[in-house]
Amino acid sequence: MQRGGSAAMRVPILRHLPPRAFGIPALLLLALLLTACAQNQPAAVVGPPPVGDVTLNIAAQTPSEERLLNIGVQVFDTRATDAQLTQAGAAIFAEIRRVETHYLPVVLRNALVSSNQWGAVRVLPETDPSVDLLIQGTILRSDGANLILQIRASDSSGREWLNKTYLDSAGILDYPEFVPSLRDRSTNVNLEDPFQDLHAQIANDLLAVRESMDAQALLALAQLTQIKYAGDLSPEAFGALLQPDAQGLLSLQRLPASNEPLLEHVAQIRARHLVFIDTIDEYYDALHADLKPTYDVWRQYSHDQVAEEEDSAASAAGGGTLSGSGSFESLSQNYNRYKWAKIFEQEFVALASGFVSETAPAVLKLSENVNGLSGPVEEQYLQWRVLLRELFEVETVGLPR
Repeated sequence: MQRGGSAAMRVPILRHLPPRAFGIPALLLLALLLTACAQNQPAAVVGPPPVGDVTLNIAAQTPSEERLLNIGVQVFDTRATDAQLTQAGAAIFAEIRRVETHYLPVVLRNALVSSNQWGAVRVLPETDPSVDLLIQGTILRSDGANLILQIRASDSSGREWLNKTYLDSAGILDYPEFVPSLRDRSTNVNLEDPFQDLHAQIANDLLAVRESMDAQALLALAQLTQIKYAGDLSPEAFGALLQPDAQGLLSLQRLPASNEPLLEHVAQIRARHLVFIDTIDEYYDALHADLKPTYDVWRQYSHDQVAEEEDSAASAAGGGTLSGSGSFESLSQNYNRYKWAKIFEQEFVALASGFVSETAPAVLKLSENVNGLSGPVEEQYLQWRVLLRELFEVETVGLPR
């Protein structure tokens, strides 16, 4: 969502000191500092072309029933580089990225819901056999200036809908002048996410795949999902109904009789499961709401730091170091830029530490007991799946398999 160029520095620039403030040793030190600054180049953005300005495809009317596929957006993964792992404060930034793996799926979920093109869309901690379409993502880069996501989406048969890398860039106009939140002062309404175009593009790409399928194929997919969930509860009763084809995709060999007594119990268990994952989704939504004000500050500050690094690199490349005119005015300007860049970097690390401290209670709340279960939300989800299988066995004792 590039709506502006690199940001101007948001920190004040010191007035130029008079020449007598510097002796010859100071100028030598200045040369060393400027050389170090020039060598500290920001990492280049490696990825696909930015998505640009994207309009979310919103359905004016709710689609027909067979098109309302249920979607699960799994908590994202992250891919940290060796350089990121060895940098100062790496543990702090790793924790921030962990928070983002919970935060960004909610933004994508909200885009899918806003499109009015799908059935239930939920954020989930793990893969789930009850959804028709599962979206998995990996955060390749997120620094406030650029967001790169690797997105894979596959349906319950195993057919891959998407396997694509998305890049969106944010400019200064994507952020408000005031830092506390992406909120318009006059309307008090949250402004669009700086990378909303990326999420809209993912939603539009998924919609294009669905629109390429006819009603019969979509209905067959929903039936396959139902039997796949039944097979997860009782492999011995329903496992044989699904078999992989020559491409390795699951196909439904036959539908069980409509009066099959086990299917009634499957429907009851699935209804309970849907209530549970609705609760889990609400927890992620609440986490998103709790994190948003602090995350907005962090991301805008991160954007400004990246922009300042790019400005410093451009200045150095343009002859802003001793290799240029060598005038005192030029040296003074570059020294001031270097000094504020270092202060900016130190404040950036401090803000990162503060971000982790601020968001820790919200993340901890996500892991509190849900429906009598305990442990992190991922463990609670797995416990729940085991509990439902055991419940199904108890409720169907004596029924033919």
